[in-house]
Amino acid sequence: MNGDNINPIAISIIIASLIIAGAIFLTSSNSEDIVPNSQNRNSQNSGSSQNFDNFRIPDKNDHVRGNPKAKVTIVEFSDFECPFCARIHSTLSRIVEENNDVKWVYRHFPLSQIHSNALSASIASECVAKLAGNDAFWTFADALFNNQRSLGQELYEREAQKLGINLSDFQNCMNDKNIAQIVRDDLDEVTAIGGRGTPFSVAITASGEFIPFSGALPYENIVALIEEALEN
Repeated sequence: MNGDNINPIAISIIIASLIIAGAIFLTSSNSEDIVPNSQNRNSQNSGSSQNFDNFRIPDKNDHVRGNPKAKVTIVEFSDFECPFCARIHSTLSRIVEENNDVKWVYRHFPLSQIHSNALSASIASECVAKLAGNDAFWTFADALFNNQRSLGQELYEREAQKLGINLSDFQNCMNDKNIAQIVRDDLDEVTAIGGRGTPFSVAITASGEFIPFSGALPYENIVALIEEALEN
C-alpha cells in the first residue's frame, strides 16, 4: 500500500490502542495480580468492585504502626516476598512518620502460588508478634522487606534472636497451627472483600467510609488519598 494513502482514522485507532495498552501496563506493573487457588471468585470481578461485609474493623489484635488515635487508617494486605509490597512498605513507613493523622495496619496476603517463602514469612512475623509484641513485629517486617532475596528459616531465626526471642520458642511457634490460622484468616478476608493482587489496601476515612486501592501507589497519590479521607 502506498504511504500517501494511509488512512488517518486507522492511524488514530492504532495510537489510541497503544495509549490504552500503556495505561493498563502501568497500572498492572504496580502490583502482582495473581489470585491464589483458595480465593473465592464468585463475589466480584477482578478489580471491579469490593464487598466489605467481611471486612474486619481494626482492633487491639492488629499490627498497628503510627498514631493509634489517628483519624485515618490504612489497612494493607501484603506479601513479604512481593517486590511491590516492599515498595509500598517504604512509602507507608514514611507517611506514618510524617503524618500524625494516619495509622497503618498490616494484614497478610501471601501469594504462595508464585512466592515460595511468602507463607512462612507471614507465619514467622506472627510468631514474632506473639513472642515479642507489636513493635517487634514491625522491626521484623522491615527486616524481611529489606532482605527479600534471603527469605527463609535462617533469616527468620536470626532476626527473631536479634529481638531477644528465644530460638526454641520461635521454632515451636513456627509449627503452631493457631499461628498459621491467623494468616489464613487474613487471606480469607482479603479474598472476600475483593482483593486480587498484592499489595491491596483499604483506607478508612475519618467518618468510617472505605476507600480501597491496589498496587504500590506513589507517595504523592497516597497523600492525596489521605487528604480526601480526612475530609470525609
